[in-house]
Amino acid sequence: MGLIDKAKSKAKEISSDLKEQENANKALANASMEERVKMRPEGVKYCIVNSFGKILDVYDNKVVFTSTKSTSTIVSGLIFGDSLTQGEKTIYYKDAIGVQFKPATITDGYIQVETAVGGMTSAKSQYGGENSIQFGSKVNDEAETATNFIKQKIEEIKNAPVGGTVIQQSTAVD
Repeated sequence: MGLIDKAKSKAKEISSDLKEQENANKALANASMEERVKMRPEGVKYCIVNSFGKILDVYDNKVVFTSTKSTSTIVSGLIFGDSLTQGEKTIYYKDAIGVQFKPATITDGYIQVETAVGGMTSAKSQYGGENSIQFGSKVNDEAETATNFIKQKIEEIKNAPVGGTVIQQSTAVD
């Protein structure tokens, strides 16, 4: 098998894998919130999926952003220099300092979980950053519900009393 045949074979394999992942993403995106939650790992309370192969799973103690293979991630990676990698980013609520929500209108909306390490917020980080997911108007209500849940969890942690009891001891002075 020559070099060109190997390249063609590899391209066909990648194309097949890509189509399979995109079909799985499409099925997940087209499902209702209740169905999506059932399709995700145990403990997921809310699940937002976008057309770019990105998934936000919301748990009681954390959020997980998952980037999957899709034509969109490959094209944006090649054109805009974004990451072509797939993977997960977990942010525990105790490490979050806030969450931003912009509903979709004429442009896509987004949810962005901010961390102290995250640095300055920019339009690029809001729409394509690893701590964010963008979405279309058909999931505005679901995205707002998920955002409110995340805000509530962050506030509960921020407002929790600092642990420990202080016992003051003194010695008798002669």
